[in-house]
Amino acid sequence: MIDIFKNRPPKKIYLPIKKYEKKEFKAKYSIDLIEKFFKRFPEEKRGRRKFREKEIQNTKILIYEKIFQKGYKIKADCVGLIKEKVDKELIIITVTYFKKHG
Repeated sequence: MIDIFKNRPPKKIYLPIKKYEKKEFKAKYSIDLIEKFFKRFPEEKRGRRKFREKEIQNTKILIYEKIFQKGYKIKADCVGLIKEKVDKELIIITVTYFKKHG
């Protein structure tokens, strides 16, 4: 199991993996398809809101899945120093992988 820390994990337990420091994961998101659908069928839009936030959340989930798959592949014990950046159509998540001492 991989431990998760938003900030730096305790130095007594974890050391950063030099090759995998500040690794960036990027993904584009778009709500164009949803907007086209509701232009064609406006009656379906009733009661539904915040499509952009939901699409950002879904894309972040997919990126975090890639982050954990990479962590298992390189046999990391911890993911830390997580930074998220959301632009108009791009999400960037920067992480650092850590190993346990000894």
